[in-house]
Amino acid sequence: MTDEHLNKINHDDDKFCRGCGRCMPCPAGIKISDCARMNLFLRSESRDEYLSEEWKAKMKRIENCLHCNLCKSRCPFRLDTPNILKNNYEDYKKFL
Repeated sequence: MTDEHLNKINHDDDKFCRGCGRCMPCPAGIKISDCARMNLFLRSESRDEYLSEEWKAKMKRIENCLHCNLCKSRCPFRLDTPNILKNNYEDYKKFL
């Protein structure tokens, strides 16, 4: 791996959810670890699975975010989880 690749990875670390689940449980019932990675799921071969009614309902829960920042305070990678969720929800709605 080149230095350029490592620099890119290190720069993007503050935006990439690893799905560890330490941010949960969410008091608003948001499945944070999956919703925060939805942008990746939508660009996979199995994207149709994530456009189902079940997933639409799960993603819609993001609208009920309490902005309590519990998820953000629990994240070992110091991600701005509420902002990641918001951005992924907007991206998700474009796919619909």
